Amino acid sequence: MIILLPPSEGKEPGGTRAWGQTSGRFGRALAGAREPVIAALPLTSPAALKVRGATAAHAQLINASLVGSPVLAASDRYSGVVYQGLNFTTLAPAQQSVAQDSIVIVSGLLGLAGLGDPLPDYRAPMDASLEGLGKLAAYWKPIITPLLQKAAKREAVIDLLTQVHRSAVEPAGENWFTVDLVHSDVTGGHAAKFAKGQLARWLLDHDITELRRWKFQGWTAKVR
Repeated sequence: MIILLPPSEGKEPGGTRAWGQTSGRFGRALAGAREPVIAALPLTSPAALKVRGATAAHAQLINASLVGSPVLAASDRYSGVVYQGLNFTTLAPAQQSVAQDSIVIVSGLLGLAGLGDPLPDYRAPMDASLEGLGKLAAYWKPIITPLLQKAAKREAVIDLLTQVHRSAVEPAGENWFTVDLVHSDVTGGHAAKFAKGQLARWLLDHDITELRRWKFQGWTAKVR
């Protein structure tokens, strides 16, 4: 099973060692495609990256020195609400191993990344339009879609992406399951993101055939 998750805007700083475009589970396959993104990010305005003020200054600083910058595992780097819901550090060791094998992140910088992959601190929203490169979603779509479609021929792919990140992939085949979270009283927001992390956590111990039985604080999973 592959569980597709978006990255988080919130990221823990710091790390050790040094990042390069060949790093991680998909590094060898996507290194060449990552290079133009790495080159374009320092040339892209804060407005295009959807940041301003002190956040803009920080984004420009980290984007200018990605190669060689300190890394944390994706499970430690991403600190947003989805990853709070997943709560990787509280998983049993066997569950952590399943999570690292199963969870694939669709990323504006990396294209695809595993949950255990070493990641730099960065700012690259999938809906950003980079200088000389255009929209990241449009750039990555023809590159990462074949990799995911190939995987879908072997195992179930469960798409828990946001609409922005879904625009970077093309679903295909009967093994691809697009999942939306539904609540009778709540629409989107932090609660939906936390529930998505909880769903990803639940899937580590459950089969795709059980997905329609999942419930969390009024949230259910709509499969299409």
